[in-house]
Order: sequence, then C-alpha cells, then structure tokens
Amino acid sequence: MTVETWPEHAEAIEPLGPITVRVPASTANLGTGFDALGVALQRYATVTVAVAVGDEGERSPMSRHVRKAVREVYRELDLERPEAEEIQVTVEADIPLGRGLGASAACRGAGLVAANALLGGQLSAHRVLELGSDLEGHADNMAPALFGGCQVVAMSGAEVSRVALPVADGLRFVGFTPNFNMSTKKGRALLPNKLSRKDAVHNSCRSALLVAALTTGSWDALPTAVDDRLHQIPRSKLFPEMFELFEAVVAAGAYAAYLSGGGSTLMALTSEDRAPQVQAAFESAGAARGIMGRGFVTGIDTGGAQIL
Repeated sequence: MTVETWPEHAEAIEPLGPITVRVPASTANLGTGFDALGVALQRYATVTVAVAVGDEGERSPMSRHVRKAVREVYRELDLERPEAEEIQVTVEADIPLGRGLGASAACRGAGLVAANALLGGQLSAHRVLELGSDLEGHADNMAPALFGGCQVVAMSGAEVSRVALPVADGLRFVGFTPNFNMSTKKGRALLPNKLSRKDAVHNSCRSALLVAALTTGSWDALPTAVDDRLHQIPRSKLFPEMFELFEAVVAAGAYAAYLSGGGSTLMALTSEDRAPQVQAAFESAGAARGIMGRGFVTGIDTGGAQIL
C-alpha cells in the first residue's frame, strides 16, 4: 500500500490558518522627507494567509511579496520554513503595484503580521517593522503600513527608529495615478551621489519645516516645505510633465503637491472643500498632456495593520 505524505522537510511544518490582515496604502517622502516620512492612507490591501493546507492560492507579484515575508518570520524564529508553494495567499487590494502607494510594503507587512500571529506572536511589533524595512530597503512606507498615521523614521543598518507624528485636522490627500508605473530601481539610479552644501541645507531646512507645518496645521508653509532638490528633479526624467501637473493643482486650490514615493502617483495636499476641484485639475491637466490616469481623494488611516 502506498501512503502519500508531505515532502520530508515539511513534516515539522504545522498546518496553520487561515488568518486575514488588512493593511493600508501609504504615501512617502512628501517632497523633502526623502526616506524619512510616510503617511498611511485610507486605501487597503486585505490579505489572507494559511500555511501547509494543501492549496497555494493565487500567484501574482503581490502574493510573492506576502510569501517571502511569511518565510522571513519562520527564518527569524529559527523554524523550518515552508516552501513558497505551501503558503496559501489571497490578496484583495485597492493599491496598484508599482505606483508609489506602498503596495509592496502593504503586502510584506501583511505577510509578516499574519505569520507572526499564526506562530503565536513571538516577535515584537518593532521587530516586525525592522524585518519589513529590511525587505523593503527603507522604512518610510513600512512604518505607516504597520502602525498607521504619519511616521518619521531613520534606519541605521538593520535598526529602525520611528516616531509617530500627529497631523493637524483638516488635511486631505488628493492623488493622481497615471496609467504607467515608474521603476523604483531606475528612479533611485538617477539620484545624485553627492549634494552641494547649498542643496543639503535647502532640503534639511524644508524637511524640518514640513514636520512643523503638518503638526501645527500651518498649511501656508507647505509650498516651501515640499520644495525638494534631492529626488524629485532627477526622477522627473521618468515623468517630465510632473511639475506642470503640480502647478495645475496648486492653481486649483491645493496647498502643495509632490511625487508619492518613487511614483508614478502624484499627490496634492489640500482642504476637504477644495479636494474635488483639485482632483478634477489633476485629471484634466494630465489628459491635456496625453496622460490618462485615475484621481482619488483620501484621508489618513490611523489603525495600521489589523487582523480581521
């Protein structure tokens, strides 16, 4: 008689799940807060994970991020890792991948939170942040994805420091997501290896002003606060019309606009009453330049990753 079994290496892997985690999208940099500032948005990825249950679930770029994160938790806990095909994953997301809205951070964060919960919650929330930031290569999307709100972060090797930044009431985020993506790798390759002292002072002053403006509601300071010289000008080679669209939405009533993460989504900061006209300005300015895309209005998510 023949008895079918799991592969020999999987005998130590206990069937676990399913568990479902909801994680918010995020917008990072906000102009001068390069790799340091991120905000969780009220758009979400809902991810369900189970381990060693005999059904792989979907295969997609998003699910691959989840599976890698799940295996990272097993590695961190020094447990036998399931093979990727032994991790069942389903993803429902209102976050487009490769558009500067933290989709990879949301999926990786979901995988880390789900695996940690399935394995008894042995990792602290901060250690989950460090693992996710290492997977991402930076913490500015991962911190808001996990904790919600506005997060200020700094990485030193594998260590991450973060502070939750309170944002004054009344701010709305208006996004415009073009129908093309921008490669984060290509965008970072365009960044300068050195800055002049003048440009370094320019950005450091404005990043401090950005934090002050967000916390105090000094919205009139935002146009100066987001005026970046480090990453947006080089990245505009991949999106030459970017600054023209910024001008269009500011003329329509936005306080300021910036490139969300590595793009291609553009984001405007505005008041609730002006948000519809700012969204319309984004879409019409894009269409006038042959750039089709989707506009949206959203607020700040304050819950971060949630097990449902």
